[in-house]
Amino acid sequence: MAHLLRSVLYPPPGHKNHLVPPPIVASSSGSNQGPRRRAAADTANARAGEPLQQPIHGRFNNPPVFFNQNPEDDQPAASGFVADSILQGFDLNKPAQTEGYDGADQDGNDAAKFVPGPNSTASAGASNVAEEDGEEICSQRVVPFVGMMFDDLEVAKQVYNDYAWKLGFGTRIGNTKYSTARGVPKDTILSRVFECVHTGKPAAECKNAAARSKEAAAKVKEASVDMSNIGEQKSRSKQAGSEMDVNESKQRNILLRCDCKAHMVVGKRNGHWSVTVFKEDHTHPMVKLAGRRRYYRSHRKVPEEDFQFLQTLHNQNITTAQIMGCLGSVHGGDPRTLGYVKRDVSNIRTMLREEVSQRDMSMVIEYFERRKAESPNFFYDTQVDSNNAVRGLFWVDGRTRALYPKYKDCVFFDTTFCTNKYNLPFAPIVGINNHTHTIVLGCALLPDETTETFKWVFERWMLAMNQMHPDHIMTDQDQAMATAIDKVFPNSVHRCCCYHVLHLARKKLGPNLGEGHPFADAFYSCIYGTDTIEEFEFCWQHMLRSFDMAENNHLNNMWKSRKTWAPVYFRKSFFPFTSTTGRSEGLNSYFKTLVRPSDSVWNFVQQYELCQNLMLDREDNAGFTMETTTAKLWGSYSIEEQALKFYTREVFDRFQKMVQSSTRFYPIHVEAEGLCFDLVPNQDLDVKTYRVAVNPEEGLYTCGCNMFEMCGLICPHIIRVMVHLNVQQIPGRYMLERWSAAATTHAPEPGTNTIRFGVPTSNTLKYNSLCRKMNQLASDACFDDDTYVAVSRIVDEASKVVATMLKAKGQVKNPPRTKPKGRPKITEKRRKTLVELRDEANEKRRKKQSEPKTPKEPKPKRKYRKKKCPFCGDEDHISVKDCKYMKIALAREDAMQAGADLTL
Repeated sequence: MAHLLRSVLYPPPGHKNHLVPPPIVASSSGSNQGPRRRAAADTANARAGEPLQQPIHGRFNNPPVFFNQNPEDDQPAASGFVADSILQGFDLNKPAQTEGYDGADQDGNDAAKFVPGPNSTASAGASNVAEEDGEEICSQRVVPFVGMMFDDLEVAKQVYNDYAWKLGFGTRIGNTKYSTARGVPKDTILSRVFECVHTGKPAAECKNAAARSKEAAAKVKEASVDMSNIGEQKSRSKQAGSEMDVNESKQRNILLRCDCKAHMVVGKRNGHWSVTVFKEDHTHPMVKLAGRRRYYRSHRKVPEEDFQFLQTLHNQNITTAQIMGCLGSVHGGDPRTLGYVKRDVSNIRTMLREEVSQRDMSMVIEYFERRKAESPNFFYDTQVDSNNAVRGLFWVDGRTRALYPKYKDCVFFDTTFCTNKYNLPFAPIVGINNHTHTIVLGCALLPDETTETFKWVFERWMLAMNQMHPDHIMTDQDQAMATAIDKVFPNSVHRCCCYHVLHLARKKLGPNLGEGHPFADAFYSCIYGTDTIEEFEFCWQHMLRSFDMAENNHLNNMWKSRKTWAPVYFRKSFFPFTSTTGRSEGLNSYFKTLVRPSDSVWNFVQQYELCQNLMLDREDNAGFTMETTTAKLWGSYSIEEQALKFYTREVFDRFQKMVQSSTRFYPIHVEAEGLCFDLVPNQDLDVKTYRVAVNPEEGLYTCGCNMFEMCGLICPHIIRVMVHLNVQQIPGRYMLERWSAAATTHAPEPGTNTIRFGVPTSNTLKYNSLCRKMNQLASDACFDDDTYVAVSRIVDEASKVVATMLKAKGQVKNPPRTKPKGRPKITEKRRKTLVELRDEANEKRRKKQSEPKTPKEPKPKRKYRKKKCPFCGDEDHISVKDCKYMKIALAREDAMQAGADLTL
């Protein structure tokens, strides 16, 4: 098939469709005209040194294939690459089944076994490179030649790199010659060599490494390895009690050096760069598959638009594999079509993380300052240590501060870990909105979990909420947290999570609270089955005596702290639809799906903002459903229709279920003071009987289940009594505004009295909205000169109007920045791609290597201390055997032992 296409696209000389292409030169400007082929006459002139007279054309990178006989006509065929009538019935992914074809080329050579070398030509190498399935069909590659001209050095590099891509090898910059003339900048380049990456002779170290690898492979082969339980084996670093060997380094592959002589030398002549030397012979096989060829470093580069998209995906904490999938989908669906590989994306993400880690906390503070400038009601505060380093953060937005007075009746507070790389505990202050959704009323990152730290958080929270204390607050059993709450909120009802208490009890009591155990049944019945405090206390004491558990220390501690966790003590406290800190814990669990333990604080804050936006989106959806739809009524009660118009849809669903549950009871009038009813369950229903007291004159309804006091909705027992008494409207005192649509409808931020509909609430949203409108206007007006002139004139007039309005309001456009106090901030610059950073690093390395090395001064010889005799200290001898004083002393000692008198 390749030969068929070549014969169709490039007919032989003499054929009626044969085109005579013009001579070829390259440049950074101009257009590609006609098929690119080298003319023999112009090549000879170029090698002889004669200048080429043709205009300079543009880059040669996959030029389109045309089927027009006129080489000046640049219109492609209707089918894109090939005409439908030419290849009709052929499958481009399979070789043509022609008679006598056996996979060899026209010269009888086996194309699959071709290896370019000193005896091969470049044209033969190009014609024999196998095409991968799905690779685009295009004209032959542009082969550089001596005398080929370029406008700048980058175009020359790109042309040689494109030629290398077509043939199947990688390139690099081999040598660069700089000018040494006086008065010329030192970085003026005279010539540069672009060469194959396999240039150079194999180093001796490579041979030694190969020998060592063979010996290691032989040892592994000889060793007996048990593969039966290989799936259960663990690496040594993961085994208990074993230490990781940090001295082991990753073994890197060494690029093959095949003494390849293929290269291209480009020099500057008459203001243009031209090829002075071109060697095209290779001593190694080409990489034929494009999927493998793209792993050469010279063929890997991340475009700017892909970098921006990658950065957006990186900020959303998407994995590298998913980012590669998204980028591949944008560019056609296959990640292998990208001009870079997964390792490049991973390196860029590492670079982005390092940039953030260097100024992590400063970026967070700068972001909070911008938020405060956009919305004056945004509040944040920091906790610093003795070194003026930020140790804790607290922040809350303006909208939450405006809604807090309506939702301060019940809040939840809990902490969680593993949300950032500093392991700062995440402490959200959570509430319930009118849609029964979880909302965040404040957020903090804490240095620790001490009483003083919790006290600092609550004080900052009250400072932001104008000292309006919460009515009810629920936490876990943390003692430091409870102490701080008692100090800051002395009048608030503090309740510990019952689930945490029972979870700890199951750990302490063990099998006694197991399923089916008699003590477990009595234990849970005492906690959840009692309605009054007296009943609970009597049942608890009777339970301990019956099961002989009176001396159990844990049960005694639970009894002492019963007023902080037992549900019976909070039957008149407002904790709607919950008795645990599950809302706070659920938010923490959901938030952990957005962040990772290795994330920075800046990334944490970004994901927190995403979580807030998703909560607002859910609230908008609920509001839209309430405004544009309606719910079916279960019955024909007027109180049900009243509730539908007043409550939000989520709360009305709960109320409607209570209307249905009210049919399970029938009221029996009780002879007592006032009007009372006993709500008796229907037959075969194991439900308690509750008494409802009614005061018709004042519209008061009281039930023993205390559901209205705990949740803010009337219970099924009161609803049944209202239906029995034919009450048409629920009294207003039982319709809490916090459950209505009016709780959050057009809620202004603190300090504002008017609401401007259709105007975004922040400067960022206003900027985004105007950008979308202006982009659409520019895309519509750029196709015609008259519309462009008209829109440009309107934009100029609008700029004057905006400047006049800002001046009238006393606002200055782009006010001059004052000199910041303390440490200067780092200037934001355009983020360079990975290839640019690598090129800069290589350039610095080359410059450092080219600098002459100054010889180091020899180290002064160490002065050794002269040895002395250990007995007399003289330097003329060092041994006591040669010391004359030692000999005299020994002689004297012998004489004294013999009884002689020896005078020294």
